[in-house]
Amino acid sequence: MEEPISVAIILPVRNRWAQTCAILQQLEDQGAIASHPVIVVDDGSTDGTAEQIRAQLPRVTLLQGDGNLWWTGAIALGMDYALGRYPQAAILWLNDDMTLAADFMTQLQTVAQMAEHQGAIVGGVVSDRNHPDWYAFSGLVQGTPIRHPTQCRDRLNPADTLNGNIVIIPNRVAQTLGLPDSRRFPHYGGDYEYTERAKHQGIPLRIAPQLQATVDYQPADVVRYLPVWMQWSLASGWRQKWQIIQGVRSLKFHHNMWHIVNRMHLYDPQIPRWRYEWFYLKKIGQCLTHSLLPKAKIRAKITHHCQTLAIPPDLIDVILKPL
Repeated sequence: MEEPISVAIILPVRNRWAQTCAILQQLEDQGAIASHPVIVVDDGSTDGTAEQIRAQLPRVTLLQGDGNLWWTGAIALGMDYALGRYPQAAILWLNDDMTLAADFMTQLQTVAQMAEHQGAIVGGVVSDRNHPDWYAFSGLVQGTPIRHPTQCRDRLNPADTLNGNIVIIPNRVAQTLGLPDSRRFPHYGGDYEYTERAKHQGIPLRIAPQLQATVDYQPADVVRYLPVWMQWSLASGWRQKWQIIQGVRSLKFHHNMWHIVNRMHLYDPQIPRWRYEWFYLKKIGQCLTHSLLPKAKIRAKITHHCQTLAIPPDLIDVILKPL
């Protein structure tokens, strides 16, 4: 029998202690904290997260930021610590807003062995609790999300990009690739940049459907991933519309100008400031232009977009109610 692989589990968190506590308890119940390094990177929480971890889970390693790490920076800090402190361990990215499958740690060990043998980065699947046969998060093939179990018939399925919710990186791969680009992609896009960089360097990307978690995916989650003009069209009132336009400048907004422009110019060594401002102005123009369309046409466009992404019909119905 092969020796079990040590896996350094990296959990970026900020100001949602209830969720952080829940996933740490799941890891504790499945024996992860006793058998693997668990590294929580708390990016300046003010809700007592750090104090609770120190008091309740002293075996968990706690690294702290000042609120400026965001997701990618927290992952990078955790990886840097793990690669230095546990030089033989594989790396596991894990988000704290999920419920892990009861056999998660058992499956993790199996998948980690396969990832090691193939020299591949492997992602898990995150199903919606209300739509168990629909993957809210997994990966992409040729730009199209992997949404259904029928798209993952094998234990390891090829992908072009992986979502960062559950990702296993063999140690030698992490040592070769280094850390995610937290400068260009401090929050959104850090997972895509890292996994696409890996594929560009010949490192396979795989999806393991046996490595599972669930999440409560709400209509608001559908909306926040929609293009800016669609969010604008669904907004109730000018105050909310203004917040969406302002959001294009915010790292908290999925389609923020830093994230999207950096994706568009991924291999450019320098990106002039005017490109970001031009993108911002284009988003305003798209919103104003689409506001002139009949509601029926806007509704049809949003419906088609959601259907292309295989969003469940009942979620589409809810988000379309303002129209």
